[in-house]
Amino acid sequence: MAKETKRNRHGSGTIYRTSDGRYRGQVSLGVDQNGKRIRRSVSGNTRREVQEAITRLQNDALRGIAIADDRITVKQHFEDWLRTKRPPNTRSSTYDKYAAHVNHDIIPALGRHRLRELSYRHINAFYEMLDERHLSPRTVFDIRSILSMGLEDAVRKELITRNPVKVAAKRSKCETEARCLTPDEIRWFLQAAKGERLEDAFILALNTGMRPGEWMGLPWDAIDWHGSKLTIRQAVHEERGKVFLGPLKTENGRRTISLPREALDALTRQRTRQDEEKLALGDAWNNKNNLVFTDSKGNMLRRTNIVRRDLKRICRRAGILRIAERLSINPEELELVNPGTELTVNQVLNLPSGGTYKVQQTDILDNVILYTFRHTHASLLIYQGVDIKTVSKRLGHKSINITLHVFGKIGIINMAM
Repeated sequence: MAKETKRNRHGSGTIYRTSDGRYRGQVSLGVDQNGKRIRRSVSGNTRREVQEAITRLQNDALRGIAIADDRITVKQHFEDWLRTKRPPNTRSSTYDKYAAHVNHDIIPALGRHRLRELSYRHINAFYEMLDERHLSPRTVFDIRSILSMGLEDAVRKELITRNPVKVAAKRSKCETEARCLTPDEIRWFLQAAKGERLEDAFILALNTGMRPGEWMGLPWDAIDWHGSKLTIRQAVHEERGKVFLGPLKTENGRRTISLPREALDALTRQRTRQDEEKLALGDAWNNKNNLVFTDSKGNMLRRTNIVRRDLKRICRRAGILRIAERLSINPEELELVNPGTELTVNQVLNLPSGGTYKVQQTDILDNVILYTFRHTHASLLIYQGVDIKTVSKRLGHKSINITLHVFGKIGIINMAM
């Protein structure tokens, strides 16, 4: 296709159509400090889009806004921005999240565009592409947030004059309510956890609302046995396959909370269990941080292992107990004829009597994560009439607004089930 050129009125730039059917424009923006003429080029899908970009450049020049190098691409800028986010500027886990979305989502889709030419149209098309990949609303929201942060950095550096994400379509998290255990589910879970090595860890979590990393990082000297309370001052973190002790999530996370009798009893049993393990291992025991909960050798616990092994096993066992209770049969006999069978909806189980049973949704203790015990504790407090400010302080939230947003609607609903 021959290059189609159209000159606009004097001073408004030149726009022409390129061989690929798109439009490209050029405009003169005066001279630099060395007397060299400043010319900028912009591209777009329509003549109008290019003309709007030229007009923005001219208006910026008239307002005295610095004229940035229009050759900088989205890829170049985000690579530079990402370098400023490396630890210790941000937490390792946060940086990993930024890097993953920048390198796997943002740069492949938008990286080729020149930074100054990136528009809300490009971003809306980017969102549609993410939707076609069937990403969750929360993931798309996270990508949007990172894209916006990077472009805000470009605005601060005067590489662009405005953040196109703010003009593009909005994306929300579509948050779901926090998962809480009902009284019956608590009963089945605790019964299923009986005799498990981390049984008392789950009891402590249910009775204190501690974050998973907080109870994993709890040292023995943080417990005031006489005063029936403990102080939360550190947490176990797991990043890039490594576990380590580190600071709490927020400044408000450092707090002292009361311990009910159930929690004190659990800690007492855990002290006895740990003494026995330490005695059995002798010099091989490795609890150098004096932690309450460790693995069988005294090392810090790995959250991923607990979820993949302990929690999965206990939740399955809780389902067996629920089904046995529903059918008025012995759970041990039910387990015996279904060894290791995973519980899923419509899964057919063998019965000790010789019959079969199809698993129902209500039989399964699903969507249980380590934070579920924290959520359940908060819901129980709200249901019992504890004021929201006290609940917020006990959970270590920065403000009661966070507590209301996460837990305010679920306490009575879930506990009344």
